[in-house]
Amino acid sequence: MPDTSIPYKQVFSAIPAPVIMLDTQGHFAFANKAAYQILPSCIPLDDGVSCTPPDWLATEIDTFLYHAKEEHTFEHCLPLDTGHRHIQFTLTRLDQDKRQNGILITLHDISRHKRAEQALRLSEERYRMLVEHQSDLVVRVDIEGRLQFASPSFCMLFGIDEEQLVGRELCPIINSSGQAVMKEAMQRLDCHPKSCYHEICSQTLDGLRWIGWAMKGVVDEKGHIEAIVGIGRDITDRKKAEQEILQLAHYDTLTGLPNRSLLQDRLSQALSLANRGNVTLAVLFLDLDRFKHVNDAFGHQIGDLLLQEVSRRLKDCVRATDTVSRIGGDEFVIILTNLIKCSQAGSIAAKIISSMSRLFQLGGHELYSGTSIGIALYPTDGNDVDTLLKHADMAMYQAKASGRGTFKFFSPEHNEKMLQRMQLEQALRRAIEHQELSLDYQPQIDSATGSINGLEALLRWQHPQLGLLLPGLFITIAEETGLIIPLGEWVLRTACRQARAWQRAGYHRLRIAVNISPRQFQQRGLIPMIDAILQETGCDPRGLELELTETTLMDSPKEATALLKALKRRGISLAIDDFGTGYSSLSHLKHFPIDRLKIDRSFVNDLTRSREDSAIVEAIIAMAHRLGLEVVAEGVEHPDQHAILSDWGCKTCQGFLYSKAVSTEEATALLATAQYSTGIPSTLTPQTKPADD
Repeated sequence: MPDTSIPYKQVFSAIPAPVIMLDTQGHFAFANKAAYQILPSCIPLDDGVSCTPPDWLATEIDTFLYHAKEEHTFEHCLPLDTGHRHIQFTLTRLDQDKRQNGILITLHDISRHKRAEQALRLSEERYRMLVEHQSDLVVRVDIEGRLQFASPSFCMLFGIDEEQLVGRELCPIINSSGQAVMKEAMQRLDCHPKSCYHEICSQTLDGLRWIGWAMKGVVDEKGHIEAIVGIGRDITDRKKAEQEILQLAHYDTLTGLPNRSLLQDRLSQALSLANRGNVTLAVLFLDLDRFKHVNDAFGHQIGDLLLQEVSRRLKDCVRATDTVSRIGGDEFVIILTNLIKCSQAGSIAAKIISSMSRLFQLGGHELYSGTSIGIALYPTDGNDVDTLLKHADMAMYQAKASGRGTFKFFSPEHNEKMLQRMQLEQALRRAIEHQELSLDYQPQIDSATGSINGLEALLRWQHPQLGLLLPGLFITIAEETGLIIPLGEWVLRTACRQARAWQRAGYHRLRIAVNISPRQFQQRGLIPMIDAILQETGCDPRGLELELTETTLMDSPKEATALLKALKRRGISLAIDDFGTGYSSLSHLKHFPIDRLKIDRSFVNDLTRSREDSAIVEAIIAMAHRLGLEVVAEGVEHPDQHAILSDWGCKTCQGFLYSKAVSTEEATALLATAQYSTGIPSTLTPQTKPADD
């Protein structure tokens, strides 16, 4: 037993810490109230009553005594009414005069500490589970950029074990060129410890991959950055999708060339550089000649192959620093930068034209194309994107008008003509609606009797400002812009309506001739449109004649033959206009179901002065008779011309000798006279020949 002379009870009873005294036999000798509250079932309340400690405690006491330690500490979890409590027991020898006098046990409730440890352990387990099992990359680096930790996903992606990674610099691993990026990120975080984001392309075991890194600084108790934690995610698929979207937005899907949007952006940048460097640049605007014919003859697949091959040839003709773009259809624009002299643009244009004139072998077909190019120069022809493109476009149209297969530099004079042309086009679009159009009629005379056997309908435009305009001033514009379709329909409807009026007046054998343009003839709805007009106006189709040029028919002979036969079945007469001036084949001519050939005025004009023209006209008349065709001679202005044509058997003549083109009212009056002299009609006085009928 401990020495009872020592007032240990008074001392230990007064302290709040739980204390237990054991005798030399290891039995409970004393416990204060704090200890009793922890071990109520093991500690006696009455003084002098000794009891044996529980087994778990006795085992620890035996171990303590066996090893003769000065102190022994252990932990034990006690089930109490208030729940389990973790207690730390410390055993200390009580010696007096070098003899053991007992054992002092102090108890310390460590339940809160244990709960904190457990919570920390669970948190660490959850964190490691999260890090080790997620696909995102997780790293921690010190302020020098050296790795302190790398997740398994990071190690797997870069093929390096974590043990080999710790202590190495992160930047050379993820991207050698990314060193500056990481340093910038760390400096930014050091100044303002918030998260930042960078995208870096890294060489991994799977090849090049884009990684998006979100980085955040870890601060110490003083608020200084001590490390950076980074979470990386593979964004390669997103980057590819963004690139595809960018490709669709800025590049032509067929050729891979920059489209109009990217062209404008690059031209804007090129102009800024040219302005700062005080150098010249050129804009080349070009389109392919006869591209529509290629599509129609070989199909759109061959047309697409042609555009792709043209793109390759264009890129071969320019430098890598120049831009070749496709802005739509068969139109291309090229930007030539840093030109020392303007003639360089012409040299490159000539090179392109030569390249485009070579044979194309596409999908088993051999074909030829060509191109016309317009050139606008900075700063001479404009100093902004829109102006240069517009002027290059205008120059390209001038090149086409000059015969195609050539190039033209922009000129202000041509610009003025183009502006006038555009104004005329805009006015022409309103002409039908505003009832500014009318038809005049030029008589076709029976050369033997002088009677009128037909009238050719000729379009006139009473322009509000420019006055009376003949077709030569606006038909080409109408043909190029597609306005010829509604314009031609108006002409045919008006002529058929007037023909019906004359038929009702008794002129049943009168023939009204109407010109059909190439574009009208090629439209698919031509036959239905003619049928609708004939039904609407009540015109007898036997009194209608349609005039077409040789070129129109020879463009697609088989299709033309089928269409002409369809018209003939309706009773409509057919004539080839301006015969001898276009390209025709006699082998095809004999198969066309035509009724008349109209000899062009250029041959008739020199009939009495040129042996060649005289021979051509005589041959045409003879050939027509052999083929069973009638002949109409245009542009007859002199009696001797009339006499020669009549002698050669030309049945019908038309020209200023008999009558100019006159209004509907005047034509009706002429019809009423019924017959003319084969010379100059006494009722008509010769006038200056119109520029164009």
